[in-house]
Amino acid sequence: MKKREAGFSMVELMIVCVIMVIIATLAVPNILRTYQNYQLDSAGHSVASLLQQARMQAVKTNQPVYVNYTGGSPNMVYATDAPGNAYVSGNPDVAISTTISFQAPPTTTFHAQLDAYLSGPPQLGGTIAFNARGLPCVAGANPAVCNLPPGISGFEWFMQSNGGWEAVTVTSSGRIKSWRVNSQSPSNTTWQ
Repeated sequence: MKKREAGFSMVELMIVCVIMVIIATLAVPNILRTYQNYQLDSAGHSVASLLQQARMQAVKTNQPVYVNYTGGSPNMVYATDAPGNAYVSGNPDVAISTTISFQAPPTTTFHAQLDAYLSGPPQLGGTIAFNARGLPCVAGANPAVCNLPPGISGFEWFMQSNGGWEAVTVTSSGRIKSWRVNSQSPSNTTWQ
């Protein structure tokens, strides 16, 4: 009499493999989206941290410090002592994923909540600077003199990656905060 061997049949193994492929097909896009959202959130916090570092450097050196971004590759946000200076290794900087780009907001209602937080109209994009008192400012004809012009209540930078948005704001008193889109509709966008 022949003893029956225990094990799995080929059909059972194929069914298990098909189920694993289906689960992987469903899970991989969610994992990629989560990773991209993490990169975007991390970029917002890193930029806010660099802005805070630039603010402290301006107070410490008693000179204005200017923060700008390069875009492209490498995608860097950097601090410098003059508004037109290009990125130089050695200055305070933050490298950001090349999948993240600095964008203009699509509509004015898109950033209405952030404008209300700043208590007025902001400067969108461009260079963010801090004067020797640690207050945000805009460079004039003389880079050593930096003041916030009338009518500007702060700064807003917007970063976008695969449909997700992150913003960094600087109030007129120098408060720096990163924001993430919580919900978005054509008439209203909420940030958290």
